[in-house]
Amino acid sequence: MKFIIHKISGYVTSVKQLSSHRSYKRLLAASFVSGIGDRVGYLAFLAAVSAQSQDVVAIGGITIAEMLPGIIALPVVQYVVDRFDKRRLLLVSDLFRVVVFIIAAVSDQVWLYFACGFLSAAFTQLFEPSRQALEPHYVPEGKLTQANGLRSSILSLVLIIGPSFGGFLVGVFGFRVAFIANAFSFLFSALMVFDLEAITEPERPTVRLWEEISGGFRAVRSSDILIYLFVLMSFFHFVIGIQFPLIFIYIKEVLHGGTTETGWLLSAIGIGGILGGLVLSSIPREKHPFDISTVRGRVNIAILAALDGVVVYAFTLMHSFFPVMILFSFFGVVGTGLTVAITTAITEQTAEEFRGRVFSLYQSLQGPLIVLSITIGIPLVREFGSVVVFQYSGSLEIVIGVMALLLAKKDTA
Repeated sequence: MKFIIHKISGYVTSVKQLSSHRSYKRLLAASFVSGIGDRVGYLAFLAAVSAQSQDVVAIGGITIAEMLPGIIALPVVQYVVDRFDKRRLLLVSDLFRVVVFIIAAVSDQVWLYFACGFLSAAFTQLFEPSRQALEPHYVPEGKLTQANGLRSSILSLVLIIGPSFGGFLVGVFGFRVAFIANAFSFLFSALMVFDLEAITEPERPTVRLWEEISGGFRAVRSSDILIYLFVLMSFFHFVIGIQFPLIFIYIKEVLHGGTTETGWLLSAIGIGGILGGLVLSSIPREKHPFDISTVRGRVNIAILAALDGVVVYAFTLMHSFFPVMILFSFFGVVGTGLTVAITTAITEQTAEEFRGRVFSLYQSLQGPLIVLSITIGIPLVREFGSVVVFQYSGSLEIVIGVMALLLAKKDTA
């Protein structure tokens, strides 16, 4: 009990220190509310598509539609995110997403749902690296790790509220109301972003588009730590990619639930993330367990990836909702550890003029890997069912974690 009180006290202290900057609070509020909207929107898209078609391919297709911008938008995003006013990029992203979800609310065509999902994800691809590159300017000096822990807690809170709220809206009022609610979330975010404090952007020489884009790749190649991170997470995202649409299918096949139950399980992930963020945000930088610039940090990340696979395999052996929900909360702990490690590593290992491009590159690499995973996995789901595919995916996560662990320990030799 004393341990929990101590961690809560440390967390509250960190929040007070970080929230002293008005723009930091507004940026957190913007990403919090729009993040809830994103989760509501994803469940609304699943419900809208399944109302038109029960085909596994159609359900997987909406996830692919949201991942494709990670492939297509990479060159454009890397070019603009470090060259233009990041506050304006955030504002444009929010306002366009308001329009997209109003269109989705009045549509009754599956192809238009796919198009709206694609466009929403495209503007998210612009919003997130811009926010990640802008946020450190509003963080007090020496508080970056605590800020990343706080952000993970905020994200976890989004994962708790967003899916449950989305499941409630879809279940009680229908997916069209959920789309409208999502549009309002982005309108609120735009209002918050509009009044952010201006920052001094470094002067950038005019260069060719390819030279601008390749700067992100060069920044990654110049750091062994970032190379390790990008390779590990590339394998990890490829393996877990099929799991995103598979959750909805698994709930229907095994737990005999629907959109509401999907929201509850996704919210359980958020609960685990809150607990993880509560601990990580109060740990000093020099003692951080997931600092991948150290061998210990790389070992802990590898163990975390393997444990994630163990949990995936374990919940497929359950046939009642409550134990599955408890196991899902562990995914939030994993997500928090990985998010803090990734955000801290990119921020500290990358010069400011390349930071937005590296965040964009990392985010964009996930898209093609997840699309490939779903493309390979959907035929397997049709043939063998969701349980078997989940078990294969979990087993591969364990293999990746063990390989990463061996590489991390090899560095000590």
